[in-house]
Amino acid sequence: MGILYKVIGIGAAISLQLVIGLTCIEIIAFRVPYYEKQYIKNQVFQAVEMEPEELLWVTEEMLLYLKDERDTLDMIATVGENQREFFNQREKQHMEDVKYLFIKAYQLRKVSIILFFSCVVFLVYRRIKWLHVLLKGIQWTTGILLGFIILLSAIIAINFTKAFTIFHEIFFSNDLWLLDYETDWLIRMVPESFFVDISVKIGSSILIVLFLQWIGTSFYSRHLKMKEKI
Repeated sequence: MGILYKVIGIGAAISLQLVIGLTCIEIIAFRVPYYEKQYIKNQVFQAVEMEPEELLWVTEEMLLYLKDERDTLDMIATVGENQREFFNQREKQHMEDVKYLFIKAYQLRKVSIILFFSCVVFLVYRRIKWLHVLLKGIQWTTGILLGFIILLSAIIAINFTKAFTIFHEIFFSNDLWLLDYETDWLIRMVPESFFVDISVKIGSSILIVLFLQWIGTSFYSRHLKMKEKI
C-alpha cells in the first residue's frame, strides 16, 4: 500500500469523523426537549420567572437563530408579570458570535463531506484495494481519536470551569461571553451545570460512535484478509 494511498485513506477517515462529530453536536444541541429536561433539572423556570411554555418558545426561537433560520434575537417575552425584550444587547452580540461558529461548523461539515467522497472516488478510480485502504484509515484515525478524547475528557473533568474559560478564550476574540447573573437572562437559561451535562452527552456519544467504528473496521478488515487467503 503506497504512502499516497495511506494519506488519502486517512484524509477520508478524518473527514468522516468531522462529519460525524459535528452531526452529533447538532443533534444534541438543537433539541428543545433536551433543554426542557435541563431547565427542570437546574430549576431554570424559577430562575427566569417564566412559564414553561414561554421559555421553551424563547429557546426554540434562539435555536432557530443559531441555525441561521431567524434573522435576529429580538423577541418580547413575559418575565414575571411584565413583558420585556428578553435578550439585552450584550447577550445578542455574544449569540451573534456563537451563531458565526455554528455557521463555520456547517461549512466545515459540507467541505468534509465533499472531501470524503472525493477521496473514496479517487481510491476506487485507481483500482486498488480501496476498501482496505479506507478501513485501515478509519481504524487508525478512530483509535487515535479515542485515546485523545479520553485523555482530554480526563483533563477537563479535573477543572471544568478552567477548561470552559480556555475554550471561550480560544474561540471568541472578546469578553462578551462573561455574563452577569443579575442582568443577563442567558446565563440563567444555560448555567455552567448545563454545559457540563451537554459536554458529557456529546463527548460520550462521539466516543461510542468512534468505538463502534474502530471495532467494526477492525473485524471487517480481518474478515477481508481471511477471505483473500481462501
